[in-house]
Amino acid sequence: MRRISKLLAEPAFRADPVAVIGRAVALTGMVALGREPIFPLTKGGERLRVPADLRYTTVSAYLLRDRVEPDLHELHRLLGPGDIFLDVGANIGLYTVKAARLVGSTGKVIALEPGHEAYLRLQRNVELNGFGHVTMLREAASDTDGEALLHHVPLGDDPQAFSLIANARAEAGERVKTRRLDRLVEDLGLTRLDLVKIDVEGAEPMVLRGGLESLARLKPAVLFECNAYLNAGGEGGSAETSWALLEGIGYRFFRLIDGDFRPIDVAPGDFCNILAVHPEAASRISAGCGRAEASPGS
Repeated sequence: MRRISKLLAEPAFRADPVAVIGRAVALTGMVALGREPIFPLTKGGERLRVPADLRYTTVSAYLLRDRVEPDLHELHRLLGPGDIFLDVGANIGLYTVKAARLVGSTGKVIALEPGHEAYLRLQRNVELNGFGHVTMLREAASDTDGEALLHHVPLGDDPQAFSLIANARAEAGERVKTRRLDRLVEDLGLTRLDLVKIDVEGAEPMVLRGGLESLARLKPAVLFECNAYLNAGGEGGSAETSWALLEGIGYRFFRLIDGDFRPIDVAPGDFCNILAVHPEAASRISAGCGRAEASPGS
């Protein structure tokens, strides 16, 4: 009942309940036949392939498409042709493939995903779309270079949620390579970054600590997860810590509310994404916020 109630509250369901119900019926049939769904994440645009199961990633992405997260749906307001996007915690590639279409062949996407199963899915989704301007790295961004244990976090019965934080809900995981963002920027020779998305289940402060020099110098917008309910199981306060780290190098904060990125003064206590923007880059973001997205091929 909890999942049904959550679905009924989703903007995508309210906008077109018949379509979402139809997708649910189709998904049930494909899973029963063992067929992996392939579908457009954005109408007429990038495609996504998900596992033939009824776990969170498959169900949410197939039913809700790019409206599975409000910020994903509005990503065209933050990225445009020629931009450079860094996806930290790319999972199976929802943000990666949409960003790759938005930045086009003159832009670049770097996707970091340390989890073995999710990384294979990420590779397949990038290949499915034929994106040659996406660099995929099987590693975790952190505050040290080396190795760490990536814990499996069973959110929504989904094996593709991972964290470097060992909280009360984490299970045994896998050893993965770690690299600081500052080191990554240096190794890849990046002289520009337009947007960094960080979704690492509570380990966001570790990512930021390892990249403060590059963030202060390149001043990309940073979209990071405020995962209060997960951190209540163990490591708390990651959103507040991330906020303090970014505020310390001059960033200001926004949240997507009713279709607009509105300024906020404190970290929210609920599950959402926070957009951090440096004042020196605010004009570019403001211009992007007026950018309308046309459906590809329409």
